[in-house]
Order: sequence, then structure tokens, then C-alpha cells
Amino acid sequence: MLTAIIHRVRRGQQAMPLVAAYDSLERLWSAPMPFLFQRRCGPEDRAIPRNYIYTCLNDALSASGLTGPANEQLRYTPHDFRRIFVTDALRSGLPPHIAARICGHRMVDTTLGYAAIYPEDVINHHRSFIARRRSLRPSEEYREPTAQEWQDFLAHFELRKVALGVCARDFGTPCVHEHACIRCPVLRPDPEQRPRLEEIHANLLDRLQEAKEQGWLGEVAAIEASLAAAEQKLAAMRDLAARHTTVHLGMPDFRTSAGRLTGSSDSG
Repeated sequence: MLTAIIHRVRRGQQAMPLVAAYDSLERLWSAPMPFLFQRRCGPEDRAIPRNYIYTCLNDALSASGLTGPANEQLRYTPHDFRRIFVTDALRSGLPPHIAARICGHRMVDTTLGYAAIYPEDVINHHRSFIARRRSLRPSEEYREPTAQEWQDFLAHFELRKVALGVCARDFGTPCVHEHACIRCPVLRPDPEQRPRLEEIHANLLDRLQEAKEQGWLGEVAAIEASLAAAEQKLAAMRDLAARHTTVHLGMPDFRTSAGRLTGSSDSG
């Protein structure tokens, strides 16, 4: 079959004969079309039916003696070869969007779904990605840290612990808010420190009232900024506490209709 097609192409016969084919799924005859897989039957050309191709594939697999993992006979469909082609093309470096155009897919995700991903492919591609990234970055960034640098790194995380929670600023960066943690947006509040923050909030209210009575307008603006930040931190603490609460679902019980009835009703 394939040999006849190759010979026809070599002879320069560019136009394929127009033949009609019966679709067993739709149960309809198609219009005359230049089907690629066709054969000569007596005086006319006929399209090779779907079942005949399946039979040829199964006969070839049976003759090969190949079996599956559980020693079962392998079964292939023409569509499996489409998947094998896409997998081999992508593993050989063909871009996915080019493979999608070849397969006639509108979405690249459809083409990627055809490709089989093996564990060794994931490992090899990840290693090559890391190697490419390291080749583009200065080599001194991958040296071993000195003892002093390691101690400074550990000390940074010790200094991140504050009364109301944990400071989330980056390593090697100074505190830009001059240790005014209540105003700092990178403070991660600890829900267990909620009573302490409520006490600070009450103190800020008292200080605000005193500043207004004394006419300390500069203090009023500063206290109001701290008061607004404290209220935001309190709201964040309430949200974190509500998210980490344990919900008791109770113990299941068996209703009378679900259990077995014993007693006089069973002995009748």
C-alpha cells in the first residue's frame, strides 16, 4: 500500500484519483476526494477503509511478537502514530507552536497533550535550564559563603523577630521605617500577640486625645498614622486567627432507620 503511493509520487503523478469513501461512524458516503490511502480493486480505485487499516496494524503487531508490560498483545490505532510523531518531534527540539501548525491544532495545549512526558525528560530539561542560567550569571554568585557571611545570614533572621510578629524584609536590607513596626507593611503579625496590639491601640487613642487637647498638631498626624496602621494589623490578626481555628464536626451517629432492628420484630 505505502509502496504504491511512493511509486506514484516518484512517477510524478501529483493528482490522486478522486474516490468516494464510506464513513462507518457517520454511515454516509463522502463526495469524491483525493484520499491518500487508496488501492486498486479491479477496474477502479477505492479508498482503504478504517477497519482494514486496523487489521493491518494488529497483524503487524502479532507478527512482531511484541507484548505489553503484562505480556498482553499490543494494540495500535492510526491516531497513536500521530501521538508518537508529536512526542518525538518535541523531544527533538521542535517548538510546540510549530508542531501545532503541522498537526492542524488551533491551541498549543492540544499539541502538548499529545506528547508523552517521561521522568528522565523532566530531570534532563531542568538540569539544562539550570546550566543555561548559571552560564549567564557571574560565577562568583555560586561560590561557597564564608563563615562570617553565614553568621550574618543567620543573624538577619534572628533580628526579624519582633514583639508583634515577624519582619519580612529582605536579607541584607536595613529597616526603612526606623523600627516603627506598627506602621511597617512588611510586618507579619502574630495572632497570639493580639492582646499586646490591642493594648497599644488603646494607648494610641489616649495619646491622640491628649495631643488634641494640648494642640500638638504634629503629634496628632503621627498618632493618627500609627492608629490606622494598628487597626489594619488587628484586622489581619483576626483574619489569621479565623483561618487557623479548628472546626469540630461532631461524632457521627447511627439513626434508627440506618441500623439493624433487633428484638421482637425480628423473631416474628
